[in-house]
Amino acid sequence: MTVIRSRGVRRAAFTLIELLVVIAIIAILVSLSAAGVMRVLIKIPEIQTRTDMSEMDSALGSFMADYQLSDPPPSVLVLREDMSYPAGDPSGDFLRRAFGRNLTPPIDWNGDGTLNGPWVLEGEQCLVFYLGGIQSMASGTPQCLGFSTNSMNPAMAGGSRRGPYMQFQGSRLVQGPSGFFVYLDAWKSKTSPLFSTLGGSPYAYFSSSGQNNTGYLTNGMKDCQSIGALPYRDAGNNFAFSNKYQIISAGQNGQFGAGLWTPSAGAPDAAGRDDQANFSSRILGTGQQ
Repeated sequence: MTVIRSRGVRRAAFTLIELLVVIAIIAILVSLSAAGVMRVLIKIPEIQTRTDMSEMDSALGSFMADYQLSDPPPSVLVLREDMSYPAGDPSGDFLRRAFGRNLTPPIDWNGDGTLNGPWVLEGEQCLVFYLGGIQSMASGTPQCLGFSTNSMNPAMAGGSRRGPYMQFQGSRLVQGPSGFFVYLDAWKSKTSPLFSTLGGSPYAYFSSSGQNNTGYLTNGMKDCQSIGALPYRDAGNNFAFSNKYQIISAGQNGQFGAGLWTPSAGAPDAAGRDDQANFSSRILGTGQQ
C-alpha cells in the first residue's frame, strides 16, 4: 500500500527588505497626514479671524444704523463722565450726535459705578465700545451690556437697550491697561509683544470718519498707538478702504505691519505679510491678483 504523505504548506513571511519597504511607506503616509493636519490647524485661526471680521463689519453696520451715523465712528474717543467737553470738541460732538443732544452727567461710561475718568479710547478699545456697549465686570468676567435707549444717559442700567451688537468670545475679551475692553484676534500669538499683558494682539480699528484718515489727533495721540498698529495705505499714501474703516489682525506672528499695502503687491514688510484686514479677502502679503 502506498502511503501518501501530505506536505505541510509553508507559511509565507515578509523578508527584511519587504518589512523595511512597508515601514517606509507607513512613515511617508504618516508624514503626509501630519503635514495636512498642520496645514488645517494653521488655517483654523485664519478662518476664525476672517469670520470675526465679517461679524464685526455687520455689527458695526448695525450700530451705525441704530444711531443714524453716515460716517464710521471715530477710532479715538475721549470719554468724560462729567461731560465737561469744550465747545467743538470732536468726542463730545460725536457722543451727543450719536446718543442724544441732552446727555446729562454723570454718565458711567466704564460701568464701574463711580464718577472717574476721563479716558482716551484708542481704536482697539473704540471697536469693542461701539459693538459691545457699556461694559461690566460684575461677574468677575468681562461682559458687554449694550446701551440704554435713554436719550440722556446711554449708560443707565436696565431698561430698554440697543446691542450688544456682537457676541464676543469670552476668553478673548480682556481688559486693556485703561480698564476698557479689547478683543484679541483668534491667533492669540505667543510672539505678540502684548502676549504677556493681554494674551495676544487685539484687533486694531481705524476710522476714516468720512475722510482720508491721517491717524492723528490734534494733541498728537495716534490711533492704536498702544498696540503698535498703523492704518494701511497704498504707495500714494491713500487710506485703504477709503471713507470707511479698517479692522486689522496682526496675524500669526502677532506683529502689525508698517502700514503699506497695495492690492497687486500686498504688504512688503515682513511683519505685515501675515496680517489680515476687513478690506482684503486674503492675507495682506499675498496681494489680490
